[in-house]
Amino acid sequence: MQDVIKMNGKTILQPDEGLGYDFETTYTDDSTRVQSGVLHASAMFTVEAFSYEATWVGLEDMKTILQIVAKGKPFTLHYFSPYYGTWRDGRFYVGKGSLEIGRLNTAEERFDSLSFNMIGVNPL
Repeated sequence: MQDVIKMNGKTILQPDEGLGYDFETTYTDDSTRVQSGVLHASAMFTVEAFSYEATWVGLEDMKTILQIVAKGKPFTLHYFSPYYGTWRDGRFYVGKGSLEIGRLNTAEERFDSLSFNMIGVNPL
């Protein structure tokens, strides 16, 4: 059976096209390129990051996700990590997201889209 993306143990609305994957390395302040273009850098750590995007999101799904990510506090994400090559749980946070309000009829509230980036709390 295929595993699914979860937040804090709750199965959420799955993204339209899966999660986008990114990674980012932070370097020491004295890292630089010399005039010849050669990099002189000291890597400190690298974190995983994922982008989430869903369209035509119902009110209950929107509430569930926003109540987990909207305050910038770390949460547990169950996800597939290309780096580790397996499904795993990790701590992530969201600093900014956006949504497009769609239909707001009683009992039919729908949002056109929801998107945000999740950044790993712990390094790889």
